[in-house]
Amino acid sequence: MYFLIKTLISALLIATVTELAEKMPTGSALIKSLPLTSLLVFFIMKYEGRTTQELIGMSWDILYMVIPSLLLFILFPLLLERGLSFGFALGISVGVMSLGYLGMFRLIA
Repeated sequence: MYFLIKTLISALLIATVTELAEKMPTGSALIKSLPLTSLLVFFIMKYEGRTTQELIGMSWDILYMVIPSLLLFILFPLLLERGLSFGFALGISVGVMSLGYLGMFRLIA
């Protein structure tokens, strides 16, 4: 039941943002840029009785993983502006981001 509640909250959040995107693209971008998943995880971890040290560790881990994800948001629009197709631009961007994640995993391991 607990898993179902967490899933429902996540699904409602995604549905709300996608609906808002049609009416207010900039407002939707603001909401999408917020670390909502991370905030939900922090609240759930606190509710489950996790320690302050576990919350601190999770926060640092998330920060480290944000860095490679920025590669996608920088590279994707640049490739589209240069005339690459959506699929090709997205594929290259995801590939570069994945390499960034692999590098970050090695760096923090």
